[in-house]
Amino acid sequence: MATAAANNSKKIAQLAKKTTKVNRARKSPRLYMKATLAGYRHGLQGQNKNTAIVRIENVNTKDDAAWYTGKRVCYVYHGYKTKRCVRWSKAPARRSNTRASWGRVVKPHGGSGSVRVKFTNPLPGQALGKRLRVYLYPSRI
Repeated sequence: MATAAANNSKKIAQLAKKTTKVNRARKSPRLYMKATLAGYRHGLQGQNKNTAIVRIENVNTKDDAAWYTGKRVCYVYHGYKTKRCVRWSKAPARRSNTRASWGRVVKPHGGSGSVRVKFTNPLPGQALGKRLRVYLYPSRI
């Protein structure tokens, strides 16, 4: 019984002492804020899928949300086929089935830090609850 308690305390001490840093593949800093698609703007009768309501992580007030007005938003997803891209024949390494849909933050939505985002093409319903990127440009600082 005493050895089990000693082993547990030894494990706890090792875990508390553990300060190993996980190496990421990307060495540059992340230039976007993480966000999730909360829903679409809608009324009683129907919804407008061109305007999405987005929750940005660690943004909890209307004033914080107002800072993001004008920033670009990206929804990155994967298609089935590899589509033609710029320099298709010259740079085959650039070919991929990753695609992106772009939008822009229009204004805050409500008082709890949500924002409205207008997308060029409406986001699909599959994107609800998925990750979006809110880029920190264009900058007004």
